[in-house]
Amino acid sequence: MMLNTFSLYLFGGTGDLANRKLLPAMFRQEILSSFDESSEIVGVGSKELSNEDYIAMVKRSLAEYFHGFDNHEEPWQTFSKRLRYLKLDINSEEDWNVFEKLPEDRSVILYLATPPFLYQTISNNLKSYNLVNKNCRVVVEKPLGTNLETSNEINDSLANGFEEHQIYRIDHYLGKEAVQNLLALRFGNTIFERSWSNAAIDHIQITVAEDLGVEGRGNYYDDTGALRDMVQNHLLQILCLITMEPPVSINNESVRDEKLKVLKSLQSFNKDNISIDSVRAQYTDGISKGKAACAYKDEDGVDPIKNTETFVALKVAINNWRWAGVPFYIRTGKRMESKSSEIVVRYKNVPHNIFSDQKSLAPNQLVLRIHPDEGIDLKLNTKKPDVTGFDLQELPLDLNLHDYNEIGHQDCYERLLLDVIKGNTALFVRRDEVEASWSWIDNIINLWKSEDVPMEDYISGSWGPSNSDLLLKREYRSWKNGNKK
Repeated sequence: MMLNTFSLYLFGGTGDLANRKLLPAMFRQEILSSFDESSEIVGVGSKELSNEDYIAMVKRSLAEYFHGFDNHEEPWQTFSKRLRYLKLDINSEEDWNVFEKLPEDRSVILYLATPPFLYQTISNNLKSYNLVNKNCRVVVEKPLGTNLETSNEINDSLANGFEEHQIYRIDHYLGKEAVQNLLALRFGNTIFERSWSNAAIDHIQITVAEDLGVEGRGNYYDDTGALRDMVQNHLLQILCLITMEPPVSINNESVRDEKLKVLKSLQSFNKDNISIDSVRAQYTDGISKGKAACAYKDEDGVDPIKNTETFVALKVAINNWRWAGVPFYIRTGKRMESKSSEIVVRYKNVPHNIFSDQKSLAPNQLVLRIHPDEGIDLKLNTKKPDVTGFDLQELPLDLNLHDYNEIGHQDCYERLLLDVIKGNTALFVRRDEVEASWSWIDNIINLWKSEDVPMEDYISGSWGPSNSDLLLKREYRSWKNGNKK
């Protein structure tokens, strides 16, 4: 499908995000012939580079980050002609004075692949120098800020230069195939949507586990922590897609309206349950990926006095008709046993077991694997073949989503970039969603401090602290860990 004519301006166009993710994503669409002849990609950065220098840099990046790049010489020749470079020191009045007028005959995508503290300066200057027109769309990375107050400051600065419908707050997790398939699974199949409530579901788990530590980002992470870094955006957005009511359409504001309703229905923690239903912890030294790993407090750039959490587990309740009584267990952590992101929907036991030879029946389970191998796994009880009587066994129905890729692996940034070009805001985060999520998160942080919730330890290379397991065990449940079936 040919996309509308566009100009994509990559602020931070020589940086890591542009080279590792954004440019390879666009090149894959070049291979698929998705762009018309006049669409262009403009790298914007502070380095002194010629167009030829920039094109050579992009070619090196694609050779490193795009698998099989050498086999696509013809698309590269076309892609390279779309590329050009603009030098811009965002603090230089001279540079802004000569910055080119943005096109008005096409969609203009301004992707701020820069640190968030630069958003305000870029947005204000784009407005001050009359560069913003009605065709402009600005893309910014989450999380925005470290609490509601700082988030509002960033959003106010963006609102100074852009209308809300022009602002695309990107959460790359919402571009992952398994997460998007959650919407297809729920709203495209009666078999699931009819049972998608407290009538059939016992509980739901969301896990985003990383096997790496802070990897040289101690200064940044020490001011953020797992709750702000992962729960506030990725996990809460996934929770919204799992639990929201059916939207009117997948391509309009109704998706964001329904997500907002979920965020407003989240039960707030209080002083009576914060120590029972939340766990925060920090990794100690241990063995990770077969090698010795140091404790978080010994990482470069980390201040032990700040006592920043690298692991969070929460028991969450949603106060609405559909989900009353269903607990949602969410957890995320660094330096865990393996890198694994998945959603586990555990159904209730059958009300009466008619199979006398079977002491118990395993509950049905739906697993959406977000990483490492994106796919869907549904466990059903079936009769074992070639035996007398009814001896039942669990049978997984497994769908691997990688089997359906046309060319290589489509990246989550690729899907979301295409949505920006098409003007589809559904899977981008609206300002009122950001405000609602930060209000809920700020309450947890304040309670952790006021109620002196302890910082627990967990060994590097493990699945987290024991109290995380207790969060479920006290109700006779357990986490599904890693790729364990």
